Amino acid sequence: DSTFVVDTVGMDDRTWLTNSGDPHSADLRVQERYRRVNQTTLELTVVITDPQVYTKPWMMRNRLPLRLMPRDTDLMEMIPSASEAQAYQRVISSQTK
Repeated sequence: DSTFVVDTVGMDDRTWLTNSGDPHSADLRVQERYRRVNQTTLELTVVITDPQVYTKPWMMRNRLPLRLMPRDTDLMEMIPSASEAQAYQRVISSQTK
């Protein structure tokens, strides 16, 4: 089997689960499964389990197209700026007061 599995645990419950503001507890577990279906398709399955907040796990599945980038493509590394990091810290610290 060539499925790549990522298990994420130990999340900080002061963050949101989604951009819509859905909450989660410190018991949140996220499992991502990446499976190559064929030469041009990658299947991503995500299962979100948090028994403290939700009555049953959430599952999402997407099929993503795979294609080669042109040879002259330059991938840019994304690094958050200091001001973005400070803004994030202000939001998180204000939620703990």
